[in-house]
Order: sequence, then C-alpha cells, then structure tokens
Amino acid sequence: MKQTLQPGPYPTTRLLLVIALSGAGLAVLWTVIRSGWGLEQEVYRGGLIGLAAAVIAHLAGTLAGAFLAPTQGVLPAYLASTVVRFIATPALAISLYFLLPVKPQPLLVGALMGYLLILVADIATLMRATQQPLRSGDGSTSA
Repeated sequence: MKQTLQPGPYPTTRLLLVIALSGAGLAVLWTVIRSGWGLEQEVYRGGLIGLAAAVIAHLAGTLAGAFLAPTQGVLPAYLASTVVRFIATPALAISLYFLLPVKPQPLLVGALMGYLLILVADIATLMRATQQPLRSGDGSTSA
C-alpha cells in the first residue's frame, strides 16, 4: 500500500490541550526550582506572571489560527497564529510589568522560556496532527 501525506484539519483541541499541559508543567517546574534553590517570593511571582503571559498569548494565537484555518488552510493559519503569539507574549509581559509590581528579569525570563518551550511542544503537536498518512490502495504493497 502506498502512503501519501496530506494535511489534516487544524488541531485546535490538541493544541489547546498541549498549551495548557505545557504551561502547567512549567509552573510545577518553576515551583520545584523555587523550593530547591530557595528563590525569593518576588522572583517566583515574576516568573509565574511571565509564564502566564506566554500561556495566554499561545492560547490566543491558537484560537486565531482556528478562526483562520477554514478559509486560509492549516499551515497559513498556523503561521498567522505564531505571529500573534510572537507579538502578544512580549506585549502582555511588558503590560503586566507596568500593571503589577514585579521584578523585570524573572518576568521576562518566565515569558521567554514559556514562549519557547510551549512553542516547541506546539510545533510537534501540529506536525504530528497535520501529517496523517492516507492509504491509497489497490491492495498491493510497495516500498
């Protein structure tokens, strides 16, 4: 049987789940680092707020991609959602810096690490979801 790769539908539910689980995992990791290294409360809080900015930006980007996917296709919609995330993460982090009394370094490190690590998980999820093998066949097998 010959297999060809065709893009599947935009995996909104999978992406939202991966973003939520990645964000929760990073928050737990940040908490373990805090207790292991004895970080100050302000540093811990700033890192969590930066991580929250990254998670919110990723969620917004995924929803934007889901909105665009039916008319633009999966890959252009994902590119647009990545641009939304790229712009929204620092915009949210800087807005939260001015809104809340937090240290800037942990806020920006939390936002950057959250953005990058969630993006890697997100890309892996999108690639896995869109590369669905379709079997075309006449019953014969070919390599």
